[in-house]
Amino acid sequence: LVGVGLRERISIGCAGKVITAFDLARMMALGADWCNAGRGFMLALGCIQAQTCHTGNCPTGVTTQDPGRQQALVVPDKADRVRNFHRSTLHALQELVQAAGLDHPRQITARHIVRRISDTEVRLLSNLVLQVEPGALLGPLDDQASVFRLYWPLASAQSFQSLPA
Repeated sequence: LVGVGLRERISIGCAGKVITAFDLARMMALGADWCNAGRGFMLALGCIQAQTCHTGNCPTGVTTQDPGRQQALVVPDKADRVRNFHRSTLHALQELVQAAGLDHPRQITARHIVRRISDTEVRLLSNLVLQVEPGALLGPLDDQASVFRLYWPLASAQSFQSLPA
């Protein structure tokens, strides 16, 4: 989106394994405008990850449609837990943002996140993720990274051309 000058016109959301405040910050650093976070809230409700959600036999009553099993879910108690989880997660995100000297999570970038590469090496996320200048893919690709030179010409809304071997 950045490379074709459309990033400011499109919002990006993320989902999947977003539980902690750091997960939120990391997704924002990668370009997300907003995050869906389900797993942490499911755990706050009492989910034990029995992996029976699709069967209607959730042992804790969190995902069941069975009225008998739903009795295991005491909504007023769980509402407090969910509220506390949400409040604590947002507070922790606020602390991360402030520790980085920022005013708002939207200001988090890949240079604010450090990734462990090995036991003895860490790198800024901004050094691990390819960056492209706004509109750079609309012109000649000679000065772009090889991934853009090789694959951008294959991108087309009119076809699903196979990739070169």
